Amino acid sequence: MDELNIQEIEKKLNIEFEAGQRIVFWYDADASFEDTVDRLKLEGVEILHLTDRNTFRTKILIEHEDKEGKYLIYAPFEKPDVEHDHLEDILLYSKQFHADRLSLIAADIGLPDRFRVPLKKRSVFFGIGRKNTKEVVKRINDFIKRASEVDLPSAESDMIDLLALCVISKARNVTVEDLMYAIFAAGEVEKQEIITEFKKADVADAFWKLCSHHFGYEESEPSLLRLLLSLFAVHACREFEDAVPDAWKLFLQDSVKSKATNISVLLDNMMNNVIYQDTFDEISKTAETVLDVEKAFGRVSLDNLLGCTSFRYIDELLIKWMIGRELAEDKNAMISGMSIPAICDIRKRLHFGNYYTAAYDALKSGYEILTIVGFTPEQELSKLASAYIKSDYRVDTNYRTFITSLDKLEDSSWFDELKILIQNIYQREFLEKIVYAWNNAFVKNDMRRIMPFQSDFYQDKVKKIKEKTVVIISDAFRYEAAKQLADRFEEDQNCEIRMDTMMGTLPSYTAVGMAALLPHKELSMTEDKEHTVLLDGNACATTEQRRKILQKENENSAAELYEKIAEMSAKELKAFTVGMEVIYVYHNRIDATGETARTEHSALAATEQAIDEIFSIIKTFSKSGNVYRFLVTADHGYIYSRKKLEATDKLEHEATEAAFVDRRFIIDDREFTVDGVFAVPMKAALMNNALKRYIMCAKGMSVFKCGGGMNYVHGGSSPQELIIPSLFVKTQRGVVATEDVKLNLITDLRKITNLKVKLDFFQEKTVTDTVKSTIYRLKFEADDGEIISNEVLLDVNSKEEKPGNRIYTISFDIKRKSYSSGRNYFLKIVNDKTGAESMSRQVIMDLPFTGDYGF
Repeated sequence: MDELNIQEIEKKLNIEFEAGQRIVFWYDADASFEDTVDRLKLEGVEILHLTDRNTFRTKILIEHEDKEGKYLIYAPFEKPDVEHDHLEDILLYSKQFHADRLSLIAADIGLPDRFRVPLKKRSVFFGIGRKNTKEVVKRINDFIKRASEVDLPSAESDMIDLLALCVISKARNVTVEDLMYAIFAAGEVEKQEIITEFKKADVADAFWKLCSHHFGYEESEPSLLRLLLSLFAVHACREFEDAVPDAWKLFLQDSVKSKATNISVLLDNMMNNVIYQDTFDEISKTAETVLDVEKAFGRVSLDNLLGCTSFRYIDELLIKWMIGRELAEDKNAMISGMSIPAICDIRKRLHFGNYYTAAYDALKSGYEILTIVGFTPEQELSKLASAYIKSDYRVDTNYRTFITSLDKLEDSSWFDELKILIQNIYQREFLEKIVYAWNNAFVKNDMRRIMPFQSDFYQDKVKKIKEKTVVIISDAFRYEAAKQLADRFEEDQNCEIRMDTMMGTLPSYTAVGMAALLPHKELSMTEDKEHTVLLDGNACATTEQRRKILQKENENSAAELYEKIAEMSAKELKAFTVGMEVIYVYHNRIDATGETARTEHSALAATEQAIDEIFSIIKTFSKSGNVYRFLVTADHGYIYSRKKLEATDKLEHEATEAAFVDRRFIIDDREFTVDGVFAVPMKAALMNNALKRYIMCAKGMSVFKCGGGMNYVHGGSSPQELIIPSLFVKTQRGVVATEDVKLNLITDLRKITNLKVKLDFFQEKTVTDTVKSTIYRLKFEADDGEIISNEVLLDVNSKEEKPGNRIYTISFDIKRKSYSSGRNYFLKIVNDKTGAESMSRQVIMDLPFTGDYGF
């Protein structure tokens, strides 16, 4: 037995007596201090030696003859059982002293007698017989601290072992699940360094016994790796026991399969635990490799794997299958009655879905493009435009999603063949058909009005709004992108939107489109080599020139570049908008990207970025600029295709040297029409009878031979280039686009079994300008409103990017009282500022009788 030395004993006993204790019992089972106890220097304390013959005499002395004196009652034997202890009644109002380490630990944690034998079995863990090192002291203190959080009177018989294992593995909580999480996170499973630590502390046997009891794993020479393989084999095969791979039967013993529920709970909770998700992914990869999942699942039906979350390989298997079905243009392909889009939606929500989001998005959008085979466009311009505005625009959105999703993949080689197929279908079945039909109808329509003209934008839209308005003109922000932006605003309950369209101006390029959106009476173009666009005779190419034109119409107007606005502080933005009635903001993300040869391939990704930037700048204006009315529009749209141009896609032309030649249009003094080209008088296109020249446009997807990129084009006539969005957004005054940061409970809490409860909470997002720190009030409460624990005010304010660093561990003290099985009890998370409950989790109060004793 590892005893305290005489000086330590003397010090501890003096502390007890100085604290007011009158009687202290010391049962020394091994009589280790029988010869030295009288040397103790205890001021004002008499030392009585207890024998089997003087208990009655001792009782008379203490309770009758000397009721005030202080006594240390030393017994050189083990404490008798209660029924044979004549001094038990005195002990109840006195104090019992222990001089050996295990007894002191048992006393500190209030260990029930039934756990004393298991405690003694762990003498190596507690360093009994060894020097009292810092490591031993730390281990003991950690054990005592963790034991205080456990309901020992109602604990299972293996609780001492579980506590010891949790201490060594540094588990967050004293549960089997947390122990397993910590063990798998402790290093490479194959090296099983944590098992070596268990062996040093003589608790390895306890760990394997626990694995047998909870997970059915039993082997003569157990290993952490084989345990892991058994867990994952059961987890993966739980839905299809009849189709278990032969190579796995070694790991699927009946004892392990009988614990399938425990195993599923363990691994499902681990993959969903923000702290241990990465560890799950690592051990899953190990199991996947050693179990040779690719070979093992070769004959397993995909129906059996659709809901399996054990391995990343399953996602890869399903993705490859869906690629094959789409290559076969099999639009009726299904697994368990689910179509390809439905499968993508399901798998994205499962654990490994975040690794394959881009692949699933590509497959889902690719599938939608397959459905356009056989597409027949309308033949009248008004009907064609209506169909595009209502539904056909989605084809362009799906193609954009398909391409940008593939671009996000580190390795998109799986999709190489599908990419060619989808590209060909998009171009052959949709773009070529709709553009050709549009231009045939466009020529027949002879410039008659089928929707508002872009050149009427200022008079029809801007001037009619009486409140301060910001007009955001995003270069090449085509209709389908504006629809996606509108959908985002529709999800915001603080916004109202109205989506309209305008017919763009030919030629559909920046100088003309930007001019058409400004106030003017006459739009013209010089007939020299500069081809300068003028408004009422004034240049309008620069931001400063446009500002002057706006101020001529309304002196309280401003024009600025998006980049300048984005750089302004809240104070600067507020000052900028003061006194203004109309503010034009020029945004150029898409066109700047598409028109540059080295970035042309990123034009579709730039469209997604433009949507985000416009959404954000509107929120910024509402929050800091006191502006609540917005118009979002564009100068023109664009056509984009990754398909390489063939020689036949490039049109020869007969333009003069003075002509303005671009990829999608030519402006020249004389009209010429060749196969695949149509002409429009400029006086009709710009509604200016003084203009004499002609605009020649390609009827189909072809481009004129000239410089510049060929995948991203505009300037011609097509619904993608000419249907211009006009999105009106109204935000609520005084509503700031911020949210309180959310707090979630991540500890699996169903039952309260101890008066001390430790729980983990997770801060959902990082605190930013739009996600605000929040104080939450955490408490346990009865159904009648009685608070049955301490209340914790938690300031949730972490700016950590890593989710695992946004965990809060909170301790609660449950009120000591009787709890009725007929009542309901809850853990509540309440926003301290608003009083709103963000969580109310019902719990079962499974506590032993804890009512106060009364007489």
